[in-house]
Amino acid sequence: MTLDNSAHASNAATFDPLSDNIFARIAGRYDRLCDIFSLGIHRLWKRHMVARMAAHNGQIVFDSASGTGDIPLRLLKTGVNSDRKIWVTDLCPQMLAQAAGKLAHYGHCVEIAQSDAEDLRETESGSVDLYSISFAMKICNRKRAAAEAFRVLKPGGTFFCLEAARIPSPFIHAAYLKYMDWCLPVIGRIAANGDESAYDYLLRGVHDFPDQESFARELEATGFHNVRYQNLTFGIVALHEATKPLV
Repeated sequence: MTLDNSAHASNAATFDPLSDNIFARIAGRYDRLCDIFSLGIHRLWKRHMVARMAAHNGQIVFDSASGTGDIPLRLLKTGVNSDRKIWVTDLCPQMLAQAAGKLAHYGHCVEIAQSDAEDLRETESGSVDLYSISFAMKICNRKRAAAEAFRVLKPGGTFFCLEAARIPSPFIHAAYLKYMDWCLPVIGRIAANGDESAYDYLLRGVHDFPDQESFARELEATGFHNVRYQNLTFGIVALHEATKPLV
């Protein structure tokens, strides 16, 4: 199965999970690959996102495309609002198995479920307080994923998205992309044992994910209000936050 033209238009990495099971293949080394590809800086980005999430009082957290459960684990480790219920979801069973192992100690407040960020039909409308997605929006149809996030959030609920962004200086951003084009395949071939998909989708996503303002406008078009973002590490990534209106 291939993505249709409309899906290609809003899926920055043109990634299709039905034709490439890359995450199933790399699930056991995904965390290590994140450290290698980001030089470990993803830990700081996620720490910042979790700090923002922890500042909210919402009881029901829905983490979409959770991968190995890094964001839920970090949120639980803050100890803030320890009676929260956190949904840990992903389309890939192998990634969820990794998450289940990491979160076993917190089983009393964690629900793990296979779920597609673009189609959350098993989740009731207006049922969650916080929705989070980190480094997965680039491999989703953004319009569908954002619409589903908006639907499942309660009125007044908050959306968080940590994702690749654009460095505000066009010259520096162009130089950064040149660097990524050179180093990522080299590192990837070594770290991923020659599995090109492990870094190819990442490169496409970094190149083609919209800039911060454009993504903010997409969220506003979905219906979100009070859309704001914060650049991290000079704008290599950005954390977008938005609110579902009360009415």
